[in-house]
Amino acid sequence: MTNRIIYKQIKYFVITILLIGVTPIFYLWGQYQTELNAIQFQRESAAKHQLNFSQKEVYFITSELSTSLKLLSDNRVLLEFIQDPSFKNRSLLESIWALTATNYSYISQIRFIGVDGKEISRINKEENGIEIVPISELQDKSYRDYFIYAQTLKADTLGFFGIDLEVENGKVVTPLQPSLRIFTPVEIDSDRKGYLVFNLDVYEIVAQVEASLEVGYQLDFVNEEGYYLTSQDKQKTLGHLITERDIHNVLIETPELWQKMKTQNAGEFADKQSFYSFVKVTFGGDFDSNSLYLILRSENNLATANLDHELTFIIYEAILTVLFVTFISILIARYIAKHRTTSLESQLALAALNGMSAIVITDKNNRIIKVNEEFTRLSGWTEEEVIGQSPSMFQSGVHNKNFYSAMWKTIQSEGLWEGEVTNKRKDGSLLTEILRIQAICNNDGKREYFIASFVDITERKGLENRLRELSEKDPLTQCWNRRKFEREFSDIIANDSFMKGIESSCLAIIDIDYFKQINDKYGHDVGDKVITEVARMLGSESRRSDFVARIGGEEFAVILPNTQLQEAEIILNRLRVAVSLNDHIKVTISAGITDICNSREASYKRADLALYESKASGRNQIYCFSSDEMMTQIA
Repeated sequence: MTNRIIYKQIKYFVITILLIGVTPIFYLWGQYQTELNAIQFQRESAAKHQLNFSQKEVYFITSELSTSLKLLSDNRVLLEFIQDPSFKNRSLLESIWALTATNYSYISQIRFIGVDGKEISRINKEENGIEIVPISELQDKSYRDYFIYAQTLKADTLGFFGIDLEVENGKVVTPLQPSLRIFTPVEIDSDRKGYLVFNLDVYEIVAQVEASLEVGYQLDFVNEEGYYLTSQDKQKTLGHLITERDIHNVLIETPELWQKMKTQNAGEFADKQSFYSFVKVTFGGDFDSNSLYLILRSENNLATANLDHELTFIIYEAILTVLFVTFISILIARYIAKHRTTSLESQLALAALNGMSAIVITDKNNRIIKVNEEFTRLSGWTEEEVIGQSPSMFQSGVHNKNFYSAMWKTIQSEGLWEGEVTNKRKDGSLLTEILRIQAICNNDGKREYFIASFVDITERKGLENRLRELSEKDPLTQCWNRRKFEREFSDIIANDSFMKGIESSCLAIIDIDYFKQINDKYGHDVGDKVITEVARMLGSESRRSDFVARIGGEEFAVILPNTQLQEAEIILNRLRVAVSLNDHIKVTISAGITDICNSREASYKRADLALYESKASGRNQIYCFSSDEMMTQIA
């Protein structure tokens, strides 16, 4: 009996030791390892997120500059300046450049360099504003390596030249100013006239990229030879250009990191002091292929293992004596709660952290259940005002029903939609967004939530529209120019509704009578005034739906949509009388009108023939030439 009791006591003791001693030790050790891995994973994820955001910011800046450079190189003002470098055209060109440089803080210079390498026009952005460089101070850049490289570019391509030091009049600018240059050839009728060049302030670009970083991170730009292009310690930069700094190289300072960078396009590396995350950025597409590395550095905070062990032993002793039952209860409760919430929370967090700022979450019935503060800041709507509402309350009317039907069809089939959308704020103003909508499914594969995230691009779209409008407006009259007319005329021809007898559109060509005599007798200034006044009257006296364009020196074109030929004749006669009665200018106009058919050339030719008849009949007249008459004459 005594032996059995001793045996049971030993058995119970062993079981108790296993339950109270060994089990907590294994459990806490497992928790420690899990926590250690979680810290490592969290640090790597945070670094990757920061680095990914910085990479996106670099590509976004590159895209902005590419778009602006292309728009300015194709701008009518630049082309007219090349053909006629008058003071007026130069001033207009420099004004547009100044607006662009003001809107982009990292543009330090905009220049147009001729094919001989000499600067033809240039603006500098200084601390106190924009400086227009006088013609007498323009420089010869034919000897610079970036100009030699620019001459190898093909038409309609963008060139990217690496970071080097600013040089003025053959001398390096002090204090040292690292600069990045992008450029594109400018051609007229396949004849190269020169190169449009952006000089970019490297420190300003880096400042914009670093502005998005959280505290504790340091971002370095490194070239393919391992030299620092930018760093918080500016004395380490540009070792490939400045001899006394050539010791500052990743290959020399951290050879293991450099070896990993040369074998991988992205990755992580840690030593005793620091943790590094890197990615190789390649500029392709419109730019000639160039590469550099982004290196994100933070302190290695994992050297706290001793503290973690001490905490583990303290918890172990406390659990053995007082809190064993409490610990078990908390552990079970924590497990149940974590099991039920981890799956949904991890999916929602992953979708919400995909790079967008403003967040709107809806349920399966497309009713809003959550928004964040950035959404309130951008839209003006508070969370209390939108909870339970449908996102359709933000619709601006810019997009039709087909647009939204296609959007939801994509979401239902693929679970994700991305694109550009124009919504309205609470005050009624328009908000242009890059929108991403993602569906979140439950374990059964049914869609339970929709997460919409977006960023505001309203200002960028406004600038693009302003630059586009400048390229489509005639600088003298502010009418649409011939390029815009050709596009509008092509759209009318492409619309085949006139073939079905549903509607008719007309084309009128207008010419100022005896304009050559006015120019010869009174000079071009008076001629320009006459053209401007006639254009003003055509714009003010025509209907809102009519399209008025200047297509030649004294020649205008008017497209009258949804208008019969008889009605168009009445409208043109009204314009003719209004011009002839104008007290500021004593001129008359002649015009030819025709209805637009499915042939662009035939329609234009009939209108031109009608104009000829108007002039042949004594001028100050309107003559109509319908497509039916043309067919009769051909027959």
